[in-house]
Amino acid sequence: MGFRRTALACVSIIALIPVAPPVAEAEAPSVPTQEFAIPNDIFEPVNRAMFDFNVFVVGYVVNPAASILSYVTPGPVQRVATNLYENINEPEFVFTNLLAGYPKDAAVSVGRFAINTTIGLAGIVDVATPMGLVRRSTEVSEAICKAGVPPGPYIVLPLIGPTNVFSGGLLGATLAAEWYALGLVSATLAAADALLDLVVAMASLRHTRDIPDEHRTDTYAVQQKEFWDYVKAGCQPTEHGAMTAAVSPTR
Repeated sequence: MGFRRTALACVSIIALIPVAPPVAEAEAPSVPTQEFAIPNDIFEPVNRAMFDFNVFVVGYVVNPAASILSYVTPGPVQRVATNLYENINEPEFVFTNLLAGYPKDAAVSVGRFAINTTIGLAGIVDVATPMGLVRRSTEVSEAICKAGVPPGPYIVLPLIGPTNVFSGGLLGATLAAEWYALGLVSATLAAADALLDLVVAMASLRHTRDIPDEHRTDTYAVQQKEFWDYVKAGCQPTEHGAMTAAVSPTR
C-alpha cells in the first residue's frame, strides 16, 4: 500500500510537468542542409486509429486531470517534481548526445546528473544550471538522423504520440534497458520509473499542437507535418546540441 500511495502521488505531481511541443526553427540554418526525404505513411490506417485514441485521452483524461492537479498542487511542489524528473531523464541525453556526435554536450549531461544527484539531493534542486551546466538535450529522432540513419516510416503510438519506426524502436530498447538495470537494484524502483515515463508521455500529448482543434478538417495531417518539420530541423548540421530543458513527445 505504501508504494501504491507513493505512485499515485508521483502521478499527480509529474502530470503537471510542462512539456514543450516539437517546433521547427523559424530561421534557416547558415550551413548547408542534407537531403531529407519524408517516408510514405504506410501505416496510415493504424496511425489514424491511434491518433483518435490519443485525442480521446487528451480530451477526457489528461486535460481534466491536469486542470484539477494544477489547481490543487502548490507551485513549489510542481517545481520539485519537474527537477526530479529532469534529473532522472538526464542519463538519456548522455546517450543521445554521444550518438549525435556531441561529446561536449554528453559531458555536460554527465556533470549535471552527478551534481544534481549529490549536491542537489537526488535532483530536488537544480544546482548544476546556476553553475553554468545548462541542460543540452538531443532527442532520439535528432540523434538518429545525426548518426546518418534516415528516419523510418511515420507511426503514432498510443499515449505517446508521433514518432518514426527507428526512433520508436531505439526509444523502446533504451527504456527496456533502463528498466532492466533499475530492476537489478529494485523491482519497485523499476516499476516507479516505468510509471513516471508513462505519465510524462501522456502529459506531453497536451502540448502536441492541433490534437484537440475540432475546427481543422484534418488534424492528423497537420500533426504529421509538424512532426516531420521538427525532425527535418533536427537533421540540420549544427555545431552543438540544443541547450534546452524541453522534452518532445518523442522524448
